[in-house]
Amino acid sequence: MFFLLLAFLPGPRELATSLKALIKPKTAFFLFWILFFVVSRLWNFRTAPWNGNALFDESGWDLWYLKSYVIGHPYQPAWFHIVISRETLFHYYVWGFLKLFGFNILSYEAALFCLWLTTYVVTLLLVDLFFGSYVVTSVTALIFNFLPFAFIYTFAGYRYPMAVALAVVSLYFLHLGFRTTSRFYLSLGGIAAGLCLASSISGKQYLFALAIAAPLYAVFYWRTLKQRVTWGSLALVIYGFVAAATPILLYTLFNREAYTLYESSFVRDFWHGVQTAPFPSGIRPYTRQLWDCFFTMPGPRFFIPDTLPIPLPYYWLLVPGFALALWHKRFEIPLLATIPVIGAFIARAIENRLLLPIPFWVILMAFTFAGLLKLRRWPGVQIFLGAVAALILLDGLIPSIRYIYGKTKSPFSIHHYAQEEVAVSRFLKHVVAGQEHPGPPRLEANEFNRIRGIPDPPYETFICPREAYSIIHLFLHDYDDARVLSFCGGTPFYVMTEQDVWNANKRAILNYAPGSKDLKLIWERDPKTERIIRRFQSLPDLGTEDSLSFSFGGRLRTFYVLNIPNKNIRQFQERVSALPATPDQAAPGAVPPQLRSLPEGVPNMFKGGRGTGKGEFDSPTGMAVDPSGNILVADTGNGRIEKFSPNGTFVTSIGQFEAPNGIAIDRVGNIYVAEIGFKHRIQKLGPDGTFIAQWAPGLYGPRRIAIGPDDSVYVVDSGRNRIVKFSPDGQVLATWGSEGSGDGQFKGFSSVAPDPINNKVYVADSLNSRIQVFDLDGKFLTKWLVPEWGRPYGFEDLAIDSKAGRLYASSANMNVVLIFDLNGTRVGNLTPKPPDKLEGLSALALSNRKLYVLNMAGDRVSAIDL
Repeated sequence: MFFLLLAFLPGPRELATSLKALIKPKTAFFLFWILFFVVSRLWNFRTAPWNGNALFDESGWDLWYLKSYVIGHPYQPAWFHIVISRETLFHYYVWGFLKLFGFNILSYEAALFCLWLTTYVVTLLLVDLFFGSYVVTSVTALIFNFLPFAFIYTFAGYRYPMAVALAVVSLYFLHLGFRTTSRFYLSLGGIAAGLCLASSISGKQYLFALAIAAPLYAVFYWRTLKQRVTWGSLALVIYGFVAAATPILLYTLFNREAYTLYESSFVRDFWHGVQTAPFPSGIRPYTRQLWDCFFTMPGPRFFIPDTLPIPLPYYWLLVPGFALALWHKRFEIPLLATIPVIGAFIARAIENRLLLPIPFWVILMAFTFAGLLKLRRWPGVQIFLGAVAALILLDGLIPSIRYIYGKTKSPFSIHHYAQEEVAVSRFLKHVVAGQEHPGPPRLEANEFNRIRGIPDPPYETFICPREAYSIIHLFLHDYDDARVLSFCGGTPFYVMTEQDVWNANKRAILNYAPGSKDLKLIWERDPKTERIIRRFQSLPDLGTEDSLSFSFGGRLRTFYVLNIPNKNIRQFQERVSALPATPDQAAPGAVPPQLRSLPEGVPNMFKGGRGTGKGEFDSPTGMAVDPSGNILVADTGNGRIEKFSPNGTFVTSIGQFEAPNGIAIDRVGNIYVAEIGFKHRIQKLGPDGTFIAQWAPGLYGPRRIAIGPDDSVYVVDSGRNRIVKFSPDGQVLATWGSEGSGDGQFKGFSSVAPDPINNKVYVADSLNSRIQVFDLDGKFLTKWLVPEWGRPYGFEDLAIDSKAGRLYASSANMNVVLIFDLNGTRVGNLTPKPPDKLEGLSALALSNRKLYVLNMAGDRVSAIDL
């Protein structure tokens, strides 16, 4: 790319002439609007949400990704991360700013600011190129600068703003190059287009718009195709594009599945919605989402829920501009204003995927004002329409300025600028680094890096934060963030149940390999952690307690600290392994439970046992039976699947999973495991436990899993309150559900059970105290009340016996299994024969006229003859 630009760089005389040409009033005009943009972004900067003390969660991941995959690694245009391939062009750009100004939030915001300034300036240059009017360009500058959507997003982050900047740069130099036949400008336009492709999905939308616009230009300007200069110009553009895009094209060629995994899942879901009969019932959620995004307040938008992406008065300017742009054959402008909207529609996304069309919406409004200036032959009409346009402009502009001003008055006015998460992360980083009682959190020059000048701490730290997620991972990156935050499963506990936090705490402690250092455990104080803290306070003889706190934004943040000396860690781990399956099982202040040993002889699931050995469990939550009658148990706390023979004898352990919750087995013995933890995915294994595939198409909290009569796979995606139906090879066939209490909505739901004979699907809607019934594709049929349900952490499960016409239902909050017929009539209860009893039921499984019941509190399985 560099050599291509050098080849066509103007000579010294031409450069000197070009520089002299800049000394004119228009240069001062553009400098004024640049200064205007800069000053407006500094408006109330100290009290604004972007004051250097905040990061968006996605920005935290981008910076963590920069440190993990880009710095210190050979160049690669993209890296696969969890479920998405993140392009690295944005990260290399940000890295330059961090190297120059320090690895801190202000440096990152400076990089984002320069991207939006570039977009703003080049948009004005495009408008000037199209219309040559100071009036139209000034109006464009005002609309763009004070458009709340663009203003608020200036410091938000993402890779998408880079694609926006590259798109307008490419378009400007392509227009300028074809107008002046400058090889340098044409090369620059092609290179910017190639880099745009390599930046994000928005860059692909830009190229798609150009691919549609090019043949339209060819049709309307076919005479120019006979000129050699036109073909030469096109060749230069294509050459520049290929030079810039080759790395990402090669990466896509060799990593097609990984690169397209995330976006293709949206396309599959949308296509299924289109095919759902009767049309358009399947795409109504998509149209509703798009409508709400553009026209509902408050609406489903990250940063601007209380205002619209396009203020309503501006549509009176936008729609005529759309028609005028088509009339003037500027096809690429309407295309770039609409194609990203279609992409957001398909992805059911919110405003974050609508950054690319912002400059082109503004340019369409500029067409309207330019059209008004051409009405000079009808001065009366021009004055009238001009006055109307001015009133419309003020009707959109004044409320926009007031809105922006209101947001700059408080750093907490925009939730997703996570001020408190940054403060917690800065504070706890110093604790991890060795400062046991640090001062108040503040901006530091290299806060993303390891603190220099502090001796290595004499302790290792585990942290359980309330809401800090990607940001605390970023700040602790150089201290092995995965290990430090494994105490809460790598996630903030506000998205977890109390039981999930309890399981993660114990798992991290039991998996810890002591060295020569002490161990420091830190919980952020919250009602969700209070009972857990009290459980650990029942071990006072093994450590010392401490507390930490700091005040930020008028709120006191407090942390409970438990320090375990190195000599006591082994004993502490033994005592933790003997703690109950749930934090509320024993009353606070009870005598600490003693460590239980394995039952004598061969480990047996019916006898049970808490621990990490063969046949032992730690908070098991899922169970299934294979075609041979073997019982497989999801040993959630130990991160594994344990396999037992039909008589209960331990056979083997399978895999190492991240908090496996649900487990299902198809007719040929393939095993499906739903993982929560950090990965939120489904793994498909062969009958012998060998890995086959994994799926994670937007899942968040997949807890239960079941196999349908046609081998389709039903997954309870609890974090999104929906059911996802997959084909055996992982293709999404259907999705249904949302949060709520209406028909087809769920709240805290936990289980799904397909009926292979009657072709129905039964769903345990736990907190709504009911079972809902659907057809195999998610059409609501009926519902039954289950008054015993409704309490949290019940791990409710269902098992269906179609031949006998019975549905069995359980809950960890009951000591019996409920029996229903398939019409919803309660026909009785079920308990095992004494001395066996049920304790904290967490899963059911049917096989050979036996009902197997998983006792999470008792760490064993009960078998009930039917």
